[in-house]
Amino acid sequence: MSQLGIGRTSLREAIQRLVALGAITVTPGKRMAVGPMIQRSRQATAAELEASLRHAALQELAEVRDLIEPEAAALAARRIEDDLVLRLESIVDEMKTTEDAAIAFHLNAQFHATIAEATMNEALRHILQVVADMLSPLQRHMYERSLENYRADQEHLPILQALKARDADAAREAMHDHIGIFSRFVASNYAKPAKGERAPAQSRGAKGLDETL
Repeated sequence: MSQLGIGRTSLREAIQRLVALGAITVTPGKRMAVGPMIQRSRQATAAELEASLRHAALQELAEVRDLIEPEAAALAARRIEDDLVLRLESIVDEMKTTEDAAIAFHLNAQFHATIAEATMNEALRHILQVVADMLSPLQRHMYERSLENYRADQEHLPILQALKARDADAAREAMHDHIGIFSRFVASNYAKPAKGERAPAQSRGAKGLDETL
């Protein structure tokens, strides 16, 4: 708590989430240890990691995100408070200037988490966080390999403007466009189209990511 500057409740929630993800285990004596998820990743070969990224569940998660987040943005536009608008503006400003992929990744996560907070719906906020946690390894990989080609702050700006205007329809559309780039990237690179279907066309952002990776 002292090192991270966070409260007991935040720390407890973070530990519970890591336990749920299998990143750590907590014994009855409250001792924590590296969990099975981390142990497996340490032992995994490059081929196994590639196979896990191409699992169909990844595309399904991207579809879930594309269905939920635009509606969350619309709800946030109707409920967002001024302090959260200011927080989003600060995040977008930081993303414009950073050249550090790790920082950009975390700022992107903060941007989406703040919009979820603005919905004032704890159930929705929790669902969005679970999906974000499950997709975060791939998103981190995208930022580490593709920061020069992919600037999420450019896509965040229309979302921010819609939220400031309390325009639910514009917020929904802007978020759909933003999430769509990620969804198309997943569909193009980590999943095979169903029989009779064609892979979605890539946007400029997705194409840049594909070329980098």
